Amino acid sequence: MIHFSLEELAARRKAASEELAGRGLDGLLMFRQESMYYLTGYDTFGYVFFQCLYMGADGETLTLLTRTPDVRQAEHTSVVENIRVWYDAEGADPAEDLREILEEHGCRGKRLGIESDAYGLTGYNLKRVETALDGFCELVEASDLVSRLRVIKSPAEIAYVREAARLADLGLDRAVE
Repeated sequence: MIHFSLEELAARRKAASEELAGRGLDGLLMFRQESMYYLTGYDTFGYVFFQCLYMGADGETLTLLTRTPDVRQAEHTSVVENIRVWYDAEGADPAEDLREILEEHGCRGKRLGIESDAYGLTGYNLKRVETALDGFCELVEASDLVSRLRVIKSPAEIAYVREAARLADLGLDRAVE
């Protein structure tokens, strides 16, 4: 279930796209679950594992790299249509899978923002990403990009929070009764 309209999510991605342009970036590698949710609706418990959402500078090119257990959630909770799987097996290196995805999107020689301040991007995984992308593209720290956009709430977000508060109050009232 997607909790916000397609128009709301598109407006958020447009704002992120404008921010990418302002920073001279050609795309964004998201490792933060909250960024993925904010821009696409993707909601998962798998945020502690390696998963990356690539968004091109146009705000519409989206590819999610995730594990098999998270595919159905991605299909049902997000607008992401291009979902790729990395197989969690001995010797697996999802950073190499990510490089292949970026190659498909023409990112060689480009400047990409990266959210390095993320639960699922452990120090070990960050080193693997940096190694896989060394000489392929330039990574620019951008952990703040989506977080800064999330600070100002849209009318749809305010309505959503108000409804959540109403339901919480109703639940409390019933519990007290």
